[in-house]
Amino acid sequence: MLKMCIASDASGSLDQNAQPAEVDSEIASDSEAASAESSCASDVCAPPEELSGSDSNGDGYPTAKTAATRDAVHDAVTSVTSASQKLLKRSKGRAFGLRRAATSPGPLQEDAVARAQRRVQEQFAARRRARQEERRQKALGQYSVNLEAFRRATAARAAKDKEAASAPEAGKSSCVFEVLDGQEKGQRAFSKGKPAKQPKQRRRIAIVGAGPVGLWAANLIMLRHARRVRRSGSVAVGSGAAAAKAAQGAAFIRSKDAPEIVIFEQRAEEDHCSRRNVRITLDAHTVALLNKHTKSKRFESGMALADIESILLDQWRRLGGSNSIRFGSKTSPQDIAAEAEWDLILWAGGRRSLEDSTRSEMGCDMRLGESEEVLVFEMRHFSRGKGGSPVKIQELEQLAAVDLTFCARSAAAACAGSEQAAGSLSYRVVLRVAQDAATTPAQPLCWLWFMGLPEELKAAKEKLGRGKPQACESVVAALQAELSRLGFDLQESWAPQILAAAGALQEKLLSPAETTVRWVDASFWSSDHVVCTSPPGPSGSSVPFLLLGDAAMGKPFYTGTNLNVHFGEVKALSRLPVIRWGVGTQMPARCTSPFLLSSDEAAMAAYQPYEDRFQEVLTRTPGFKRSERRWAKAKTCQFA
Repeated sequence: MLKMCIASDASGSLDQNAQPAEVDSEIASDSEAASAESSCASDVCAPPEELSGSDSNGDGYPTAKTAATRDAVHDAVTSVTSASQKLLKRSKGRAFGLRRAATSPGPLQEDAVARAQRRVQEQFAARRRARQEERRQKALGQYSVNLEAFRRATAARAAKDKEAASAPEAGKSSCVFEVLDGQEKGQRAFSKGKPAKQPKQRRRIAIVGAGPVGLWAANLIMLRHARRVRRSGSVAVGSGAAAAKAAQGAAFIRSKDAPEIVIFEQRAEEDHCSRRNVRITLDAHTVALLNKHTKSKRFESGMALADIESILLDQWRRLGGSNSIRFGSKTSPQDIAAEAEWDLILWAGGRRSLEDSTRSEMGCDMRLGESEEVLVFEMRHFSRGKGGSPVKIQELEQLAAVDLTFCARSAAAACAGSEQAAGSLSYRVVLRVAQDAATTPAQPLCWLWFMGLPEELKAAKEKLGRGKPQACESVVAALQAELSRLGFDLQESWAPQILAAAGALQEKLLSPAETTVRWVDASFWSSDHVVCTSPPGPSGSSVPFLLLGDAAMGKPFYTGTNLNVHFGEVKALSRLPVIRWGVGTQMPARCTSPFLLSSDEAAMAAYQPYEDRFQEVLTRTPGFKRSERRWAKAKTCQFA
């Protein structure tokens, strides 16, 4: 009966768990084990009537031995039953859990999502830690100093320099002789030392002319090889011997590759910076450029030429040193070339500093464009009649935009009556306005250019020359004084007309109280080329010879001062790579290609951009009368 119960329970549990195949396999194995134990127990727990006769009497009642056996069987049945119940309970619980896991997909999905979230969070955390470590390493590299590595590098460099200094010169041999047994055994040991470390040779540049253009070129070139030292009182910012020296005097520290620049000036030192009677009308761009590279606000329009030279010379003495300028020097190309082995010669000596024969030999002939002798009236102290309020510079600038030529021609035609029309006169008038830097506060300063003068007046000036300017009370008075000096009668045919034109301009220009007049050559001039070859030096070789300033080109001052153009051209020249790094003639495979330039031609070709820029200026200015573009011979350099 117990066997049937266990079997039925086990089979029932198997029937209930027969749905999933994977679960049935485990349950079946457990059920088979339970059935085996149940069958064993049924054999032990058989009823008394099934026992052998030796264990019972004939009436079927058990003997004493049977009673003891029955107690043992009872205990065995109890233990087997308890074990079977525990086994069945465990099998049912496990089967129920597996069946629930198989039939309910929720927990499996939640576990997969949780695992994916945990994996993504771990990836983000790893990436965040990597970024933090990268920032930490970067901060350590920027704001920390490896003193030990610096000490090792310094010690190695010092040892290397000491070894190079103590090594014998290259090619120097030493002989060692050994004497053995009275016989001289000549054992010659040749030991060639390492070549001594030679100091790097600095480039040498000669600049002829200590005018504004020459000083400006020297300053710009050296500024590319120097840094400015900021000083607080007399103490320089920084440390070291160089900074201490800069604090004592110079405000610049030059680099090791800075070129050696020497300026040659024909004038004596006491005559330099003495042209205070010449005022220069600098435009706004030029003023800003000069103030930028001198770190000052001293430059302004209308300042004296002597002040411009003084400011640039002061900075050049701090940049180049005390021996960087030589006053009272010979300034011919042959003398400069023979002075030393130069790498570059810059010529800024002025319009007439080179003779025509020298220009012809060097291929830089001077050409004249439009040219004319004109009268220039310099006017000050403007007022609106007697006792009137002073005139502002803005009012004069507005007058400069007015057609003053028509005003002068109309007055001259009215004086001549019906004999001559205003359009037939050749007068041309241009007004230039600036501030007089010599006055405090600055007062207006004007220049009136009177062009288209009669030929008789120009011929008389050529005969008698230019006179000394004298201050007069008006434009008419200054013109009358000049006509009287040249010996003209004020009643001649053309004299009343020009005086009438001057009177109209005097009234139009708000009655200047002080006027001086002088003759000026208003002409356009230009050189054929600005990049030439210098005369041979001490070694017989030639170097690039560049023309700067008025030596290269110029135009009348009524079109604006030439310094506005010259300063811009020199600035462009200083930005060329050849000015910063020099001419690289030692190129790879230079001797293997037939299309390569020689060393002299390669040195000239490096300055071709300066020549091209100069030719473009000549082409776009009609006054130079160079309608066809005059290009220099094109040179190309091909490297294998």
